[in-house]
Order: sequence, then structure tokens, then C-alpha cells
Amino acid sequence: MRNEVSYYPEILSFIKNTLKSNFVAADKDSIEIYWGKGELKTNLKRIIAENPSVPACIVEYANKVQPLDLDVFALITDGHTFEIAILEVKLMKSVGLKEWSQLIGYCLVSDAKYGLLININNGCSSRLFDILRFENHMSEIINYANNNYHYHYLGFMQWNSITQNFEYTNLGFIRSLSMLSRKLIENFNH
Repeated sequence: MRNEVSYYPEILSFIKNTLKSNFVAADKDSIEIYWGKGELKTNLKRIIAENPSVPACIVEYANKVQPLDLDVFALITDGHTFEIAILEVKLMKSVGLKEWSQLIGYCLVSDAKYGLLININNGCSSRLFDILRFENHMSEIINYANNNYHYHYLGFMQWNSITQNFEYTNLGFIRSLSMLSRKLIENFNH
């Protein structure tokens, strides 16, 4: 029987290939994606050590961010600025408000703009379904801190391990990888 960690390679490969394809189609093929599994601060420092040409703003962020034990995160950069996307990957019969709240907390503490809750081969509870369907502020969060507004966009997706593809639920602000790509491209166009 597989555990959730054993699905990471296929999920991350699919996400990276999809995002990179969308970036190339938008003439943004210089955007790079680096993955980290586990503790955020330590893995950011590893990525920086392995890729010394990353922008100084990433080094600054890595020095000030709090240690957080995440499932997976993506560091996405155009060589000038960057974004963090947190992926909470679960292998549960049904994910619920507890897992969604965990993702929100990680995004707020790390100031990650993007977060995806991914359940392998299953969906979410009826309560979480209703919250994400009718309470938009639960997946498009605006936080005011240090005299700045910080925006967080979250989504829920299902990974089908048989087809090795996402089944989009249309729940949350980020409803597909194409939408995530568009938001990232918008960020890097500014």
C-alpha cells in the first residue's frame, strides 16, 4: 500500500510539465520552478546553494521566513522576483476543514501567495465543499501586515493515480493548473 509521499514524484512532474508548457506558450520560458519537500527554510537554503544565480530577494526571504514543515512547496522565479506555492498532499477518504485550515495557516505564516490542497483518489467533505463553493473569502484571502496587503489564492484538486492526471473540482480560487499559470504569468509581468 502506497503512502502519500510515494505519489509526490508523479504529481510534481505533472505540475511542473503543465506549468512550464503554459509558460512557454505565453513566451515566459525563462520562469524556473524549484521544488522543496519538508521544512521550508532549510529547503530554500538548499535551493539557493544549488542555484547561486537566484535573485537576492529569495536569499532575503529565506533568511527571514519561519521554519515550517510542509509537504511540498514550489519556488517559482523569473530571475527577478519569485512566488511560493504550497502543496498539501493528502491520501484520505475525504479531506475537510482541518486540512484546509492547515493550508491557510501555512500560506499566512510563510506569505506564500498560492496554495493547493490535493487529495489522492478522493474528494472533500460536504462541509468543505459548501465552504469552498459559497464562501469565496476562504480561498481568496487578503491579509494586511507590515503596512502591506498580502494576497493568498488557494484551490482544491484531486489527483487520479490511475490516469496520473488531475480531476479539477472547481473549488477554491485556483480551479486548475492553467489558472495557476495565468496568475503566475500576471505576477511576473508586473
